[in-house]
Amino acid sequence: MRWLNGVLIVLVSMMLLRGSAAFAQEEEVQTAMSETLAAWRSGDFDRFAEFYHEDARGFLFGGGALARGFNHVALLAAYEAGFRAEMELREVEVRVLGDVAMAVAYADGSLTLPGGEVRNGSWRYSETRVRAAGIWKIIQYHFSELTTAPR
Repeated sequence: MRWLNGVLIVLVSMMLLRGSAAFAQEEEVQTAMSETLAAWRSGDFDRFAEFYHEDARGFLFGGGALARGFNHVALLAAYEAGFRAEMELREVEVRVLGDVAMAVAYADGSLTLPGGEVRNGSWRYSETRVRAAGIWKIIQYHFSELTTAPR
């Protein structure tokens, strides 16, 4: 019977350690999300680009076609034309499965479009990141306007 108690202690310890490791990885992803936004806000597009996988794809604000790949030149052109996104994330939820992480959140803030039109509001945001060379890189993203209050 003592051996059974020993086995149970080892199993419970392993589960706690695994849960602790998963929590640490979720924290890493949340930190990467914060650093991505900080790089955007500061205009550090080289740093911003480090958080995107070269094959990233997704849907941006306002609908439209699927954006494929990360295009640094197009990003700079949009910024120079006046595009700004001042967003804060809330209710961030992250799930890590090995070297893949999925995150969902609400984004509150404003978009300034080229030409000066400002849109204030809330958006739904989701992303998938893969760990590459020690960095959690975005490979998929989706922004869409929040039209009803979350429950």
